[in-house]
Amino acid sequence: METIEERVERLEFYNELTVKSIDLSAYPFYALIMENKLTEEEMQETEELCTRLAKKYEVMQEEGFVHYTALLIEFAGMLTPKLKPRQAIMALRDQDLFLPLMKKLYELSLTYE
Repeated sequence: METIEERVERLEFYNELTVKSIDLSAYPFYALIMENKLTEEEMQETEELCTRLAKKYEVMQEEGFVHYTALLIEFAGMLTPKLKPRQAIMALRDQDLFLPLMKKLYELSLTYE
């Protein structure tokens, strides 16, 4: 009889094979989530952070702001430590998630190399 631990290990192995066998190039953010072993809660927190910052960005644009560095700082500071900020920005951008915000954050991140 298979133990729960053995079953979990087998299912994790099957999951790894599944991930390797499908083309995730269209879903770079989801691939990043899996590669870095984020929990569902951590992914939701990241999406909530992006939603909040996208709204802030929109308001700032409407109010005529031209400097958005505070958004990049907040994104980097609030992002789970399992993800690197620029890597997450690029993956979100390439998957067309929060696109206007991610384009701006990517542009800003290049100035801080």
